[in-house]
Amino acid sequence: MSATGIRTYLEPDLAREVARVARAQGRSESSLIAESVRLRLASGVEAVQAKAAETQKRQLNRIETRVDKLQRDSMLMKECLLVFVRVWLEHNPPVDDALAESVAASAENRFERFLDLVEGGLQPGRSIANGALGDVISVEGEETADAEAAR
Repeated sequence: MSATGIRTYLEPDLAREVARVARAQGRSESSLIAESVRLRLASGVEAVQAKAAETQKRQLNRIETRVDKLQRDSMLMKECLLVFVRVWLEHNPPVDDALAESVAASAENRFERFLDLVEGGLQPGRSIANGALGDVISVEGEETADAEAAR
């Protein structure tokens, strides 16, 4: 293996210590210094890899925390909806057979309006919860009032 000469300047105490260790191990000072540099460079790479792994672990923990929160929120919303439906079903009286057809038509119209509201709420920057769809509700309410007045 060919070697390239590099001139290094060491403090006198460090130079004496390198010479002493090299004599004790029966090696040249150059081979001792070369091995020390190799070990230092290898440990530097390992340290960088360890820091990168630690950073990735922290980032994954943050993502996992966010996913856990989203799952919790989703479960909460599901439970709220199910409780609402259960209470609504328990407290609404059964429909009279004579009114079944008109009730079904009214339910179909209300459901269509509900789907329109949901569709509007899914548009970017709009939300049913914070009242950004108030204009849609009032326009539909006017249409309903006009239809009832025509009867």
